[in-house]
Amino acid sequence: MRKVQPMPKEEKYTTYEKELINACKNNNRKAQFEFYHLYSSKLLGICYRFAGDYDTANDLLQEAFIRIFKHLHLYRFEGSFEGWLKKIVVRASIDFLKKQTAFSFSESITETEIISMPESFDKFDCEAIMNEIAALPTGFRTILNLYAIEGYSYPEIASMLDIKEVTVRSQYMRAKQKLASILKDKHQIHYATKII
Repeated sequence: MRKVQPMPKEEKYTTYEKELINACKNNNRKAQFEFYHLYSSKLLGICYRFAGDYDTANDLLQEAFIRIFKHLHLYRFEGSFEGWLKKIVVRASIDFLKKQTAFSFSESITETEIISMPESFDKFDCEAIMNEIAALPTGFRTILNLYAIEGYSYPEIASMLDIKEVTVRSQYMRAKQKLASILKDKHQIHYATKII
């Protein structure tokens, strides 16, 4: 009987990416500049979702890149590099917002605050939705981003923000309701419940 050969592992990184990352680890300024230009636009989008405006998002991005270059030596080419970058950017964004903004959270949501939404959905405009998310109050925007977009769990978010899990749940519900209300007022309700 013939022995079946295992499939070769798919290489996650190109030679160029490995060389660039290794050059950055060695503090090569030209490589760091190239690295910045390679990843900055993707990471700026994450920063914008947390900041709500591009000026603050650019400040967040700079802080995130400082952390990335400071901790790049810890990356071992295991798992997704973009996932590793994304995690640093999210953490840097939260830390920055904690310093700049006093998060205010209420502990519960009342039944009267819940808005009923129609079941029919036609079309959507993602850019308009993301702009409305960016306009939410900082606490709502942060929790909505962490849970609905970044995929963190309630306990993880509570730990990151140093708040109770019940507060995360209620603020997420309130953020969804606030977003739905805004979209309903702007006749874009058809997408409000699908995004969240």
